[in-house]
Amino acid sequence: MTRYKFFSIILSLVCILTVIMSFTIVVGAVSEVKYINSENNYKVILIDEADLLTPDEEAKLVEDMKPVTDYGNIAFWTTTDDAYNEIEQARVKRNELFDFESGCIFVINMNIRKLTIQSYGKINEFVDDSKARSITDNVSTYATSKKYYDCAKEAFSQINTVCKNSYISEPLKVSGYVVVSAMLGLVIAVSIAFSQKQNSLIFSCNLGKLKPYHVTGGFTGPVTAQYVRQETVHRPPSSSSSGSSCSSCSSCSSCSSGSSCGGGGCGSGGSSSF
Repeated sequence: MTRYKFFSIILSLVCILTVIMSFTIVVGAVSEVKYINSENNYKVILIDEADLLTPDEEAKLVEDMKPVTDYGNIAFWTTTDDAYNEIEQARVKRNELFDFESGCIFVINMNIRKLTIQSYGKINEFVDDSKARSITDNVSTYATSKKYYDCAKEAFSQINTVCKNSYISEPLKVSGYVVVSAMLGLVIAVSIAFSQKQNSLIFSCNLGKLKPYHVTGGFTGPVTAQYVRQETVHRPPSSSSSGSSCSSCSSCSSCSSGSSCGGGGCGSGGSSSF
């Protein structure tokens, strides 16, 4: 009888602890939601695991994040967790918070020193891979200077700007275009110069082969080339094709080169070091 009572007490304690832990997890999850848009139920979630913000800065950042809820759920997460792929890490967290709803997350990872933006759904139409990389590039100087609130505030401001189809600065993208254009111009210039040199050599070679001819009356002169006809040879193209279902992805482990596939909760993503 005593033994039966002992096991009953142990079982009761286990049940009580389970209930307490479940309640703590639920309260923790609810406390992460700082704001819900009454028109569309999109949420603002702020999780500062790395303790980068003061309580006042957290309150101000929530206000900065609210405008983005017109387009989807929005989250800010700081972490010290390790990650083999920072964009995949952000995708998993975004999917954990918002499932397959329209959503965007901005992550500051203090362990691997990465800023990451990952989005899915309606908001992904605006914050694609290119825009995500440009925004993280633009705000990386704040993180380098340890101004984490300013970093997050500017990131969400630019996300909101992009969602409005307005312009944001993309200096690295522009400089990339300049480099590519310069290289293309150099290739064209070298090709033209080489082509002219080749034509000159061919003309000189053919000129050396010309022989004089004799005409009644004693007149001699060089042979003059005349156009006779032109022939066109038709060669049908070979029957080959190629394709890819995921050509420009960036954050989904199921794709060979990233995650802009759209299926399976992938979405778009970009990151920068700081």
